Amino acid sequence: MAKPDWEKRARFAEAYADSGNATQAALSAGVPQSSAHSMGYRWLRDPQVTEMIRNAMNDRLKALGPQAVGVIKELLLSDNVSPQLRLQAARDVLDRLGWVPPKRPDPIREPAERELTELSRYELETLASGNPYVRLDDESLKMMASQS
Repeated sequence: MAKPDWEKRARFAEAYADSGNATQAALSAGVPQSSAHSMGYRWLRDPQVTEMIRNAMNDRLKALGPQAVGVIKELLLSDNVSPQLRLQAARDVLDRLGWVPPKRPDPIREPAERELTELSRYELETLASGNPYVRLDDESLKMMASQS
């Protein structure tokens, strides 16, 4: 059985990352025209070759990073684009920096007319103190519930 030709497979992976065409990539790797299509198909199913392709594509994407940042910067600073586009560019920059906007607090809602026994602990504390952040002890809550 013939040993795998890793140099050809590596050339195939590089060519495939550039073209996305398995037959053309196999030809670029030195595979004869007569078997280029089937060899390209077979190599695309080889986990080691697909890992080489993934690495080659990641290298190409990393090389585009500075240009992508430049485009976002240009959009962000340009007066010739819509405010919506500038806002999206700003959000993209903040997102890449890991900034997360603070969540808005839930408004405190007045409890509907219900019996005290139907209210949650949070609703009872809010009702009793007027402040949702003041916690009442269990005895006080039991006493309030029994008085109603």
